[in-house]
This record gives sequence, structure tokens and C-alpha cells, in this order.
Amino acid sequence: MTVTPTIEAPIDSTYTIKGKVIYEGKREYLPRIIVEVSEPDSGMTFQYSAQEIQKRDDGLEVLALFNPLTLVGFPTGGISSAIIGKLDVLQGNGVIKSYSSRCDLKVTRTIFTDGESFSELRRKGLIAVRDNIETQMYQDREFLVKASRGEAK
Repeated sequence: MTVTPTIEAPIDSTYTIKGKVIYEGKREYLPRIIVEVSEPDSGMTFQYSAQEIQKRDDGLEVLALFNPLTLVGFPTGGISSAIIGKLDVLQGNGVIKSYSSRCDLKVTRTIFTDGESFSELRRKGLIAVRDNIETQMYQDREFLVKASRGEAK
């Protein structure tokens, strides 16, 4: 699994920011820093989206029939998935800040194991992207607090 941008900073799990949320997916994939309110005091809105690109590599399956290394676990194929998440912070009609993250995952199959499914990769990727964007938001917490008070430019 590879997540970009690479950020390795601890976050304070008690830090939160309130705002209206626009997102059509499961709420568990939203950054946990965001506390959803129907009518935010700050006028802040968080618009989140995630996309997935899936790829199946079955080209090695035919070769596996003739390859003696298949018996010792040589790859017979695989799947890969890329999850791209984007969070726009809006105030009024304009975007005041954007965060994005990408997670690339790959699973190789052998005759002994199928590896993980696309569903399992998708879940892992969505959580990794959520955590990455959450960390980015935590690093910008001073800006977000000022924006929630209407002080940010």
C-alpha cells in the first residue's frame, strides 16, 4: 500500500471542526475530525468525494499452466486498486482550502492464495485516504479554526 502525500505526524484525536457535510458515501470514510451539523455557525461546508480505479492482471494465468515455478508460488495474476479522495472546504460560495490523497494497493495471486478482493482493497484504501486527509487537516488546524471564525483569507 502506498499513500500520497506522505505524512507521518500524530494527531490529537480530540480536535474537531464543525460544518455541513456533502458526501454520498458511508460516513465512516469521512475524516473523523469533521463533526457534521445541519446548520453550521461558521458557515463552513465540507464537500468530500472519492473515486476508485480497479485493474485486474490475468495475463499470467495462461502462462502459469506451462510454468513449473507456479508450483512453488510464482504469481499467476493479481489485482490493483487506486483510491483518490478529495475534500474541499467551502465558505460561502467559494473553496477556501482543498485536501487530496491517493492510495495505491496491489495484490498478487498464486495457486495457493487468491489474496484480497476488490471490496477489501477498496475499504483499506478508503480508510487510508481518510486518515491521510485527516492528518493534513490537523496540520492546518490553525487555519481551519480561523476560517470557522471568519478570520481566514
